[in-house]
Amino acid sequence: MNLMVLAKVLWAPLVDRYGRRPRGHYRTWLAVTQPSIAALLLALAAVDVTGDFTLLMAMACLLGALIGTQDIATDGLAVRLIDPDDRGRANALQVGAGFAGAAVGGAGLLALAEHAGWSWSVVALAGVCLLPMAVLHRIAETVESSSPSASAARPGRRAVRSLVRQPGVAVWAGVLVPLVWMGIMLPQALIPPLLVDRGWPLGRIGLLTVLLGGAAGIAGASVTGRLVARLGRGRVLLMGCAGQLAATGVLLAVAVGAQGAVAVAALGLARGALNTVIFTVFMDFCRPATAGTDFTLLSAWGFAVAVAAQSAGPPLAGAVGYGAAVAVAGMMTAVALVWARALYGREAPDSPSEGAEHAVQDAR
Repeated sequence: MNLMVLAKVLWAPLVDRYGRRPRGHYRTWLAVTQPSIAALLLALAAVDVTGDFTLLMAMACLLGALIGTQDIATDGLAVRLIDPDDRGRANALQVGAGFAGAAVGGAGLLALAEHAGWSWSVVALAGVCLLPMAVLHRIAETVESSSPSASAARPGRRAVRSLVRQPGVAVWAGVLVPLVWMGIMLPQALIPPLLVDRGWPLGRIGLLTVLLGGAAGIAGASVTGRLVARLGRGRVLLMGCAGQLAATGVLLAVAVGAQGAVAVAALGLARGALNTVIFTVFMDFCRPATAGTDFTLLSAWGFAVAVAAQSAGPPLAGAVGYGAAVAVAGMMTAVALVWARALYGREAPDSPSEGAEHAVQDAR
């Protein structure tokens, strides 16, 4: 499924290009993919998960493609519909829902499967997937043909290339996002093996990371969503990096023998806050005519960085020890904080592009 998150970049321009309707072509894609996902889940309920592995994997790949297409359309629709002043709150909901979905869709679905069986758990999931159809008919999005953003970019390869040439995108996506997300995900990857080595049972670790970490992430996202509209992207980014640096310090204390619950909560809080402001800025960079492609490219790049950081965490800890590995993550966050201070510190503009342009001009 991780590969599918990255692979959807390949067909995101198709979602932007095709399916236009008077009430909005992203809505058309959602009207197709949402019931298709539910239908495929119902079909999966009848599959013998132990005796027909090949069919199960084929259907899982198709499900991943449908979910990826749904994500592209949903993100594009959000970019078009949500006012820039409301994007912080909207992304707080999105990030918080991600934490809640990990808890309910992961632990909750497994618990349901244990008590009711595989088939009924998948049927229940299919029912949940149909719920958004109740409000879909009320949604309509349009892009004014005279809009500069709409006329300057068209879905396709040219739009992909032109995205990285937009003011601020290269600095934000090429420097800040990798530093911030590596500083976030590297400590996250170290928590489970670190607590295992401290003698914690796996069940307790799972509950701690999913429930406590998820609740803290939701809280961090909620607070950040309100602060973005009030203080601007730049100041909230600075606050989030400072919070992540403090949370990394708490994890460093765990690495030398302290308890882990406070570290999990602190890291979850910082992760929810930083993810909210990062996705808000991603929306700011998206152009209405290529909204699905732009947001997919930016978020997939961030996801790739996060996966790389998570994969590197345990081997790094094995090579240099937990303390040194956590210190590396702290250094990345500290560099991100310094860089963000250079971009946003003096004027803290609401526009990320404006802040990035100032920094590039200063560097020259």
